Amino acid sequence: MNISFVKMHTNGNDFMIIDNRSNSLLFTAEKVASIANRKTGVGFDQLILLEDSRDFDVFMKIYNSDGKEAKMCGNASICVASLLFASRNTLAITIETLSASVNAALNSNGEISISIELPEQDFSELLTNNTVDKNKINFEKIHSSLIEGKLVNMGNPHIVFILKSIDDIDLLKYGSRIEKNKLFTNGINTEVVEVLSKDKLKIKFWERGAGLTLSCGSGILSAFYACYNNNLCNKKVEVLLPRGCAKVSIAKSKLTMHAIPKVSYLGEFSNE
Repeated sequence: MNISFVKMHTNGNDFMIIDNRSNSLLFTAEKVASIANRKTGVGFDQLILLEDSRDFDVFMKIYNSDGKEAKMCGNASICVASLLFASRNTLAITIETLSASVNAALNSNGEISISIELPEQDFSELLTNNTVDKNKINFEKIHSSLIEGKLVNMGNPHIVFILKSIDDIDLLKYGSRIEKNKLFTNGINTEVVEVLSKDKLKIKFWERGAGLTLSCGSGILSAFYACYNNNLCNKKVEVLLPRGCAKVSIAKSKLTMHAIPKVSYLGEFSNE
């Protein structure tokens, strides 16, 4: 049975998107990991299944490239929103995920904005040791620059390190050690941030279950919030990424990100 999909990306964070509302396909972790292989499969950071939602426009089911299910993905929300806008006469939709509802709007020049309410910053289920300072996680034993990690809950768990230069650490070399540290019950996403000015940030990412990625929507929001919460940036900033850029802002408890999604290609794969 051949299954149609759309390959999309937002600033290089790439997704294989399948409309599963009529197919009801099931994927094992092994199957997802096999399709995610960039040499023998389609290749992606996340697999996205669009499913019916009782209360919102669509439910977005998310699998990381290692086959494990994820609760939230900001850049995938931008891609999914653009697909729905292309098929509907509307400028606003709401996407349901396991951890949050994402409000999306269609702006000029194909730009999509997504907004979420800042989740409660509760880390009791994330940590194996709840006595640590949530704003000063010290991983100096992993690398000398990792001395003040800041935990952020963005519907999924993040640790943010604000460095003088994001080139101070090679995440390809150290990202997995952070992700799988014994402090975390089920791994963590990692961002390293360089504050270029009050209006501009520079970020690199290591995603739990996907590894080094060119962008991460929830990671952008987490890094921005960590900087804003520590008075290091303004309410609105531009974020420079390994490929492309995004705009982020906060108003009371609402976080908003703007970016332009791209379709890479349409395809089919044999679901045996």
